[in-house]
Amino acid sequence: RNPASESFSREAWRLLEPHFARAVARPADLSARGAMLLGAHYAGVAIEASMLGAAHACANPLTARYGTIHGVAIALLLPSVVRWNAPAAAERYGELLRIAGEGGGGAPAEAMAARLAALRATAGLPERLASVNVPESDLSGLAGEAAVQWTGRFNPRPFDASGALEVYRDAW
Repeated sequence: RNPASESFSREAWRLLEPHFARAVARPADLSARGAMLLGAHYAGVAIEASMLGAAHACANPLTARYGTIHGVAIALLLPSVVRWNAPAAAERYGELLRIAGEGGGGAPAEAMAARLAALRATAGLPERLASVNVPESDLSGLAGEAAVQWTGRFNPRPFDASGALEVYRDAW
């Protein structure tokens, strides 16, 4: 995380969050699609400025082992990663919720995880690892694979196999 990545990620969220449902519901809505395109660009710039984190580290083994589309894997895992990162990132989640006009009270990480799950549902994406045929017995092995992904080094909370297992269990 750095000032450039924070600036671009905030602007990406400001564009993406309110336009996602519109773009999914009305693909011909050029205003919503334009906001999504620009927001995705800003998100990419933010990623390049500060790299990735636990969501990508946990998603990569799902794609490699099960052929889960990477974006679907991210959508499945992101609410769980947000919950897991709460000790290190709750303040930032609260800021993003305020940008979205939410965040009136309660635990910011849980509210952010709920918002991300709602966006995932809007797109009709799977909600649980079990629903994409990931056996519970594979979670420990997946966690070991996730822990050695280079992307996990950039997570706001130190990430290891134990943390990955917590994320996978929450998402299963």
